[in-house]
Amino acid sequence: MKAPAWMMRVWPLALIALIALVLWASRAPEDGHDTLVACTTLASGCTVQADGREIRLGMVGDLKPLVPFQIWVKAAGLVKAEARFQMEGMEMGFNLYTLRADNEGVFRATVTLPICVTGRRDWRLLLDVDKTRLTVPFVTEL
Repeated sequence: MKAPAWMMRVWPLALIALIALVLWASRAPEDGHDTLVACTTLASGCTVQADGREIRLGMVGDLKPLVPFQIWVKAAGLVKAEARFQMEGMEMGFNLYTLRADNEGVFRATVTLPICVTGRRDWRLLLDVDKTRLTVPFVTEL
């Protein structure tokens, strides 16, 4: 069975749109700044000053691959928060999480890290808080 002619013309456009979406999702926030956050106590949370405001962030649960845990962030006037994970020099696939506000104004998302086939455990959380990007290095448990 042969595909209709219109479908043969549309699939290249759909592929281009998909590639554009992936590139758009991996970009840094527009007009934003990248702030490195040295947080050794993600379980109890950390506070950082970025772009003139205080931002609190943390994680709840076991930081293990394939085990869901929660990311949370809180800041005055927060409108949008998104998170993704990467390793230095290694493509970890498309992973983008949108944090949603709870009743107390804390933005949360439940996330799951993939297993790194090389056994590495050094991750970076890229947390886009409005137009500010926070880069938070952390190491997972075994």
